[in-house]
Amino acid sequence: MPNQDKLVNSMSAVVRAFLSIDIADQVLVSRISEIQQQLNPEGAKMKIVESDNIHFTIRFFGDTPMERIEEMRNCLGQIKIVPFEIKIQGVGAFPNKRRPRVVWIGVTENSQKVVDLKLKADELLTEIGYKMEREKFKPHATIARVRNVKSPDLMVRNLEELADRSIGSMIVKSLSMKKSTLTSSGPIYETLWMVE
Repeated sequence: MPNQDKLVNSMSAVVRAFLSIDIADQVLVSRISEIQQQLNPEGAKMKIVESDNIHFTIRFFGDTPMERIEEMRNCLGQIKIVPFEIKIQGVGAFPNKRRPRVVWIGVTENSQKVVDLKLKADELLTEIGYKMEREKFKPHATIARVRNVKSPDLMVRNLEELADRSIGSMIVKSLSMKKSTLTSSGPIYETLWMVE
């Protein structure tokens, strides 16, 4: 019976969860890391995202019971992903370049296919009580979080220099449900399951 108790305990656990497209290609990861090193610290105080943690978020769920995560697994398992290629290119910022809170890399080729994949996931999630997200979805991967802008002009110039930077291409063939554990040295991500 101890195994069953362990299962019950793990199912009653709550995890911080999100659905993502992972960047597994280490060549791309190292190119992203090079771009991160070119972000000028004179323009803003930034927290650089660990290169191995960089991903394209499809949907953030926040604190979610494991039972709910399993429901989502059954629901999203209906998705059959036909592999497609995306081109990762360009550096931008939300909400804008002068006062950014987030610095990101974007998708220039087949970004609509990523949007369609997100819409499909959202539609399926409505079947188990989730609402469609209202914000317009722009496929991006966060590479830095801005804590304090020191020089808006320098920040704009830095981001414009990197605006068209090409990182490379990758094949999208799966979605990952991730568990995020917050620690003092940054989040630790763990893949709970995948949809292919």
